[in-house]
Amino acid sequence: MYVRAKARKLKSGVKLHSYALLECHRVNGNPKQRTVLNLGQNFDLPKEQWPTLVNHIQDSLRGQTNLPFENEKIQKISQDLVRKLRKKGYQVEDPRDDRDPIITDQIHHTGTRTVGGERVALKALELLGFARILGKLNLNQHQIKCATALVVGRMLSPGSERQTYDWMRERSSILELLQLDPPSPSTLYRIGDMLYAHRKQIMDALFGNTKELLGFSETIAFFDLTNVFYYGRKHGDLLRHGRSKEKRSDCPLVTLALTIDASGFPRSAEILPGNASEPATLEKAIQQLNGAQPTVIMDAGIATAANLAYLREQKLDWLCVQRTKTPPVPQRVPDETLKTTGDVDVRAWKLPEEDGELRVYLHSEARQAVSDQIVTSKRKQFEEKLAHLEAGFSVPRRLKHYAAVQKKVGRLTEKYKQVAHQYEVKVIKKKGSPNAERLIITKRSAYDACTEAFGGYVLRTSRTQWSVKKIARTYWQLGEIERTFRTMKMDLGLRPVYHRRDHRISGHLFLSILAFHAAHLVRSKLSAKKIYNSWGTLKVKLNQRHRITTVLPQNDTHCILLKKDADLTPFQREIFGAMDLKLSNYTHRQKAKQLAKTAEEA
Repeated sequence: MYVRAKARKLKSGVKLHSYALLECHRVNGNPKQRTVLNLGQNFDLPKEQWPTLVNHIQDSLRGQTNLPFENEKIQKISQDLVRKLRKKGYQVEDPRDDRDPIITDQIHHTGTRTVGGERVALKALELLGFARILGKLNLNQHQIKCATALVVGRMLSPGSERQTYDWMRERSSILELLQLDPPSPSTLYRIGDMLYAHRKQIMDALFGNTKELLGFSETIAFFDLTNVFYYGRKHGDLLRHGRSKEKRSDCPLVTLALTIDASGFPRSAEILPGNASEPATLEKAIQQLNGAQPTVIMDAGIATAANLAYLREQKLDWLCVQRTKTPPVPQRVPDETLKTTGDVDVRAWKLPEEDGELRVYLHSEARQAVSDQIVTSKRKQFEEKLAHLEAGFSVPRRLKHYAAVQKKVGRLTEKYKQVAHQYEVKVIKKKGSPNAERLIITKRSAYDACTEAFGGYVLRTSRTQWSVKKIARTYWQLGEIERTFRTMKMDLGLRPVYHRRDHRISGHLFLSILAFHAAHLVRSKLSAKKIYNSWGTLKVKLNQRHRITTVLPQNDTHCILLKKDADLTPFQREIFGAMDLKLSNYTHRQKAKQLAKTAEEA
């Protein structure tokens, strides 16, 4: 309780003061002031005596005996004001705080769920205009929210759609953030099918929005294929045995053909059977570029004569590795000496143009050293196997029959074909016996000359006006698509595939592509702030932030639910700042009924 003076000025210029007795109280937990009694304009007690007056009023209202005042004026004013307050019905015991009482010894926490990654992922999809794109495809709000939850789930907890269902129901706050009722697993499967059915429109719109957001131009397109393996029996047309990139010859495969821009964002994608021919996939990928004219960068496996002829017909420039055997290293001073991002020296020579193509020879000492080490290891293994075979000619129960030994040598030659051509191996038959007597192993001239070009490769391009440096560095960017495949496989649940039906498999793979697009946008924005962590690292650190629901019991039937994000760690604060997210704890307070206690709890 205190006295306050309020000044006002009349039109005549006269300044007047009105006085009032006020007290503090709370409304919805916030401090407020309210007038208890108006004191009028003739309140002439000096300001320094106001606290004494207020204390005397409060003591009198509480029934406390006051000592005689030396100042009779204060005592008289106090008695007058107390009489007016009691007449007004003022009760000093009334609560001045409307905050709800809490039973502190019954406070408990429940519903701890991850929230850091969800907020960042949703912000990325918002920047990409994902919801607007789906709205234009006539998806309703419930379907859009389910699709958003699917993509966020693939970004943060990669796995099958069934696993995403368990994640959103049990561990994540995504349903609360999207204000979405828990969907059924079958709903999530159907949403995945719908997304894949509109894959071209979605990818075109996402790429267009990304170009506008980050301000880059479409100048270079990298094209490559990868495959993922499947556990179970083959069903449908997509699951086929083929050459596995991961050496999983025991499993049927599905092939993903992907075109990405120089910025690293997916441009087009196609799901193909596991035994799809790599060269036959390029034409369809070019047709999905909507008339764009980028320079196409591809690996040697795709750069067939037919594909290069098709690119010339479409008036598209290209850059690839020469498919034929690499010639020896040029015996002259290199035209350029370049350094890779790994600080490895690479020598470059410009070769004469042929058929309107520019050729560049590149030789890496590091690549040469790795190749030499591999060859040395293979040579050692091959020689040891032959020595072990020959030593068994004089040992009982070891292989020694001439025909069987020749067959064994042939198998070893096939197994170590990378180095076997460097040797000449003859099996000498023992006179008067069907057994072999010894092996004669001779090193051919290829033994010394074979590694001369192991560290080199030749690049071919129709961009004859480009410098040697630009050709080399542009081709090295093809490694970005390999990193893309690696990220999708390791961090975004691309592999393995558990679905049996073709449309389910396609939907599963396409979700990983959408998740990569959003994750790559996050990494692009973080790179501008000099944060270069992989998505796998970011995902782990972001998932450490949780949203905690605290139950504050008021009585046996009602409580207050306080939902609040945990405090940001310094690293999480950097990520949220780079993504222009609020750094607050996103507190939400609501009243609720308490669940009835079980017999054991009671």
